[in-house]
Amino acid sequence: MFYTIRPWAVRDVKEVVRLIKEGAAFHKALDQVKTTSEDFIKDGFGKETTFGCLVAEVPPEEKTKEGHTIIGYQFHYLTYCTWDGPILFGEDLYVAPDFRGKGIGTSLLNQVAKIALEKGCSQFRFISTQWNKSATDFFTKRGAVNVTDYNRWLVAHLEGEHVRKMAEYCVKKQEPK
Repeated sequence: MFYTIRPWAVRDVKEVVRLIKEGAAFHKALDQVKTTSEDFIKDGFGKETTFGCLVAEVPPEEKTKEGHTIIGYQFHYLTYCTWDGPILFGEDLYVAPDFRGKGIGTSLLNQVAKIALEKGCSQFRFISTQWNKSATDFFTKRGAVNVTDYNRWLVAHLEGEHVRKMAEYCVKKQEPK
């Protein structure tokens, strides 16, 4: 099977959003997808892009039953580790089910590893749900280490109202009395 891995273009946004929703449905989390095509265009192609995205594309003669040629993607962004310096973080790696097992996911991952090296990164980090054994096996086979087990790190996040409350408290503490 012939396919191309390339940086995405604005014309790809609608197709990537389709794949994001497909992946979210697989994770039974479609209701959690809040980003829009407009968000991706603003943040991925604006003056100060906050992330990069690679797409996997097949030629028209190998398109999906529904007529799609974009069959996979990988989101990534630069972040910083105070102990190791710049790192590349992979937010999503997704290949449409009918195209899995053909080397496309590996090609996406290899290309983003190349980007990490070009940016001087010491690491490429990513997340995966614990229950998705095929994904964790895929990453482990390529040398990934589960830092939850290995280093005993806990990854946590705040969202929505909790972030607002913290920011409001900060503002109140700084206001003169």
